[in-house]
Amino acid sequence: MGVMRFVGSFEGLDGVTVDTTGTINQIVAQVQVDRPSWKPNFTHSDRHGHPTSDAPVSARDNAVELTDIHKAAMFFWPIEGRPNLQRADSNDVDRVIRYLANVNGVAYAGPRQCVRIACLGDATAYLCNAKFTVLKIMTGVLATYVGDIKYLCLSEWNGQRGLVCGKETDTDGFNVIVSKQVDEC
Repeated sequence: MGVMRFVGSFEGLDGVTVDTTGTINQIVAQVQVDRPSWKPNFTHSDRHGHPTSDAPVSARDNAVELTDIHKAAMFFWPIEGRPNLQRADSNDVDRVIRYLANVNGVAYAGPRQCVRIACLGDATAYLCNAKFTVLKIMTGVLATYVGDIKYLCLSEWNGQRGLVCGKETDTDGFNVIVSKQVDEC
């Protein structure tokens, strides 16, 4: 497993570019330590109901660093070849979406690497790069993949929460996986 590189900025930290590694939540925590007066504001709306769309998330075509790529396929839990993956609480998946949608940056995954992009509560999201070159993708775009997975892979909905685990692939040789966090993040 590789480590995600992030280059970007946060609302309320005008003129500050953050260039570091880790999950987005680790990066936010470190920025808070470095700048104690900064209070992050992740205002992406809470979705405590069955999701209907990801309209507040940045449009993919305007944000992605890559060109001519398209979401290709969705795989539902249990995912073939990934028997260890378990389903995460849908409310924690919402938190992952908020974090990714409300930072302005680029996530990097090295050649042929999977990197953990976020882990909040019991939900974890991964970016897996099957290419032999570095992958660069906007965090807002990653939020749309996590949103797709939540919307299409939600199970055991009880009116307030459900369980989510899935994988969405892209024609440009990468995929995003959302599952339950099983190890320390």
